[in-house]
Amino acid sequence: MKRRWLTIDLTAGQVEVRAVGPREALRGGRWRTVRELLDRGAPGVDPLGADNPIVVAVGPFAGSSYSNANRVSVGTKSPLTGTVKEANSGGTLGYALGQLGLAGFTLLGAARDWVVLVLGPDGVRFEDAAPYLGLGSYAAAERLWNDHPKAASLGFVGPVAEYGGLLSGFVIPDADGQPGRLAARGGVGAVFAAKRVKAMVVEKGAAPDFVGDAAFKQAMRAYAKALLASDGVKRYTTVGTAGMGDFQNMMGGLPVRNFSRGRLAEGENPLGGEALRRLILQRDGEGATAHACMPGCVIRCSNKVPDAQGRVVVSPLEYETLGLVGSNLGFDDLDAVAHINRLANDLGVDTIELGATLGVAMDAGLGAWGSLDFVERVVEALRTGSEEGRRYAQGAARLGRALGHGRVPVVRDQGISAYDPRVVEGTGVTYMTTPQGADHTAGNVARLNPGEKSLEELMDLSFAAQVDAAASDALGLCIFGGSVTYAQKDAVMEAATRAAGLDEPLTAADFDRLGREVLAMELEFNRAAGHPEVAPLPRFMYEEPLPPRHLTSRLDPAALAGFWKRLER
Repeated sequence: MKRRWLTIDLTAGQVEVRAVGPREALRGGRWRTVRELLDRGAPGVDPLGADNPIVVAVGPFAGSSYSNANRVSVGTKSPLTGTVKEANSGGTLGYALGQLGLAGFTLLGAARDWVVLVLGPDGVRFEDAAPYLGLGSYAAAERLWNDHPKAASLGFVGPVAEYGGLLSGFVIPDADGQPGRLAARGGVGAVFAAKRVKAMVVEKGAAPDFVGDAAFKQAMRAYAKALLASDGVKRYTTVGTAGMGDFQNMMGGLPVRNFSRGRLAEGENPLGGEALRRLILQRDGEGATAHACMPGCVIRCSNKVPDAQGRVVVSPLEYETLGLVGSNLGFDDLDAVAHINRLANDLGVDTIELGATLGVAMDAGLGAWGSLDFVERVVEALRTGSEEGRRYAQGAARLGRALGHGRVPVVRDQGISAYDPRVVEGTGVTYMTTPQGADHTAGNVARLNPGEKSLEELMDLSFAAQVDAAASDALGLCIFGGSVTYAQKDAVMEAATRAAGLDEPLTAADFDRLGREVLAMELEFNRAAGHPEVAPLPRFMYEEPLPPRHLTSRLDPAALAGFWKRLER
């Protein structure tokens, strides 16, 4: 397959097209984003200045039906953390880019006026974005679909991004065309807005040549069969990511009321996967307990949550959202959290950062725990961009500093996701060491009892998880297939070789090498940007015991200082 890379100079309105060879196609996704950022000197730029590139990249499988392999990576220097950032997402954009023969593109400079970029078989068109400004995600998506009948997928920013809000992500539609997927973390939406890119439209293309290869089709079927036989995947299909809520409630690692408690309820979590599955099945209608967010995925970990009349409120409702804008804000009602999730999607904001920010506000006394009225008031302020809204739009760390409030759950100024590191220690090591900031997807180690492993063992587990996650991101693979991907790395790399068009055979060692290369480049970026290799957890997590286990964190930054020497082994 012939792949292309686009370099789009927004200032000049010019597009450079170059061919992408097999070896470069293999090193896609997160590998390509950080490599491009380093080559363009991004560590030294102002994150919201015109010199900060945005890199969008897919993996070698993009455009095929290889399961869970059409994720898209968005890379830039984060205005939230000041570090390297790769925010990735499922949905349809990666598939559409692959079908158009694109390995990705780089956005340089800034447009004079707001634009919509239309990527089609004949090149790139620059269209006026004025009709879409100020619209929420659902209205913007509907209008973009209607105005572009040849579209296969979209990507756009919401109203919070338009005024530079650091809660903002990049919105991508799912397989139903609904704007429920975001490359959410790190304020990447604000960088698109700084470049005055409101949206992009990817027009329909053709299936890549490699999908017709008999050996590739056989590999694709074998991988899907293994996924369907995996107990871990079956759990995702049954209860989705929300099943983690049941586990963390039991373990005492759930975020409750600004990370002041680790368990929402004795017994079943009312915001857990089992409760959510029952609600969807009882209401029936348009709801679904299993749903594929991207073409070809057999895991189907997504869901569609209906209201009492059976009409879909939001898709999906995931564990991190249930944790951060649910239990973390004092809610225990699924309908309330689904409603907040839809509001967040319409704003185009990261539910993790939004929940962390609102949790700080409630903890500081600005709103009552479990107050939907308070949340809706803040959402309206965010939508209009009022003075109050702009204060919340800058994220948990900045709001905490403005309020002089000490209990702020962030690492590298990014909100901690729904795993309290006083209990979920392996993920805590990842929060502290990943160049990405407090991001569980960089290497989640979620199923250990606290104290079960030594610090050295925790570091080894976190490092292995970070290597696997980085390699998966480079290949465009969703980590929810990890139970099969990481057990069959040789087979996955053989399939990736065929998809990329490489003649040489690749093995599990190449999978690991790919992940290590990503991490080494991200460390290089952060060092050049002046950031330490290890960042501490919030001080209150070292001082306040977390009920019900009454633990403080033992993850001392000094003890973790040698973490990245593992790259040299």
